[in-house]
Amino acid sequence: MPAAAHAAESPGPGTLTSGSVTSDGARYDYLRYVPSTYRPGTKAPLLVSVHGCQTTADAEMRSTLWNRVAEREGFVVLYPDVDVVGRLLPGPLNQCWKFFSPTTYARGGGDPDAIAQMTRRVVGELDIDRERVYAVGTSAGGLMTSVLASTYAEMFAAVGLVETAGFLDGPCFTTGIGIPVQLSAQLARAGMGGRARVVPVIGIGGTADLAFPPTCIAKAVEQGLRTSNLVLGASQTGPISLRPATVSHERKPGGRSYTVSRFQDPAGCLVAERWIIDGLAHSWPGGTTDRKYNTDPKAPDGSEAIWPFLRRYTRSTTAMPCAEAPVEPASSPVDVGPAACPPRTVTVTLPRGARVRGVRASVGRTAVRVRRAGRRVRVTLPAGRPGDRTRVVLTVRRAGRAKAQTVRRSFKRC
Repeated sequence: MPAAAHAAESPGPGTLTSGSVTSDGARYDYLRYVPSTYRPGTKAPLLVSVHGCQTTADAEMRSTLWNRVAEREGFVVLYPDVDVVGRLLPGPLNQCWKFFSPTTYARGGGDPDAIAQMTRRVVGELDIDRERVYAVGTSAGGLMTSVLASTYAEMFAAVGLVETAGFLDGPCFTTGIGIPVQLSAQLARAGMGGRARVVPVIGIGGTADLAFPPTCIAKAVEQGLRTSNLVLGASQTGPISLRPATVSHERKPGGRSYTVSRFQDPAGCLVAERWIIDGLAHSWPGGTTDRKYNTDPKAPDGSEAIWPFLRRYTRSTTAMPCAEAPVEPASSPVDVGPAACPPRTVTVTLPRGARVRGVRASVGRTAVRVRRAGRRVRVTLPAGRPGDRTRVVLTVRRAGRAKAQTVRRSFKRC
């Protein structure tokens, strides 16, 4: 069957098609969602969402609600599915990726090769920004994503891991222990070979997850940091610190509390995040409220947490000292016409007496660079229509305080 040969029922205003690839003689199917906001000739990011065991690409799509985010943010979504062997595995391994097979962790064959083939095909068929290709995996799909971040590191700018473990750390399943994180990091670096690069990672786990206890996701994030350090030098513990730069305790309104730990590179740029959600079992956080899918609507939404992290990075700019990509002024999604306001710089003054360690900023929903001199923070607004207003949000890290302060300001475009 040729790629994207069949149209399927689309859960959203965009176009859903199906296709397949062959790896090691086995056929793997996939779904591809192209948002209605996609425009040929304009490069769009691509997100690859890899499901876990006992589920399918279609269920992954309908449970995570990635298509909803894709419509708003303008990226394409690829949902890989397992081969016939994976579909026929017994018991809890039914519909599962073969994470237990040694060939899974070598480049050029098996399940990760099939996912890489699908990714290349979608990139070749559409106007995809090769610098902004990302992978997110849940449970066994997360184990596959940890492989992609190693043996296919040249393809993916950054990755997300949900209720899973790090590279070759399948033994963390149910035990919460697994293999030593130092060994996992070393093996992941070896799998990169000559394609080695820093791969930013966000990990999400739950305190009530009995399949992959929260220690597994903590190890997975640490493995990513250690592997990036091995890319940069001989030490696993530097130059990127293994200790979080900030830790914030938050709660979804009417829902679960959670702790977010953020890790920075030597320039103070974000390079990893770890989310631990109180009371979350082995379910996708947030997502659909349809009870036939394995989600937890009381938890903060996984896709809404992961995308703002991933979109910070491009494949070629994760080198040190700053992993985050330089942010160009965002273009308007519609033609603003000849009377448009040009990009302009505004200044936000921080409260007096604040001993500031660092500042992050976003304009609308897009992360941007800032220039700071004392209490004055300069931010560039993108082009827009006269009379439009845009919101600038600053996240301020203050000395002696674990919780970051948020400063919001609204400005006219011109």
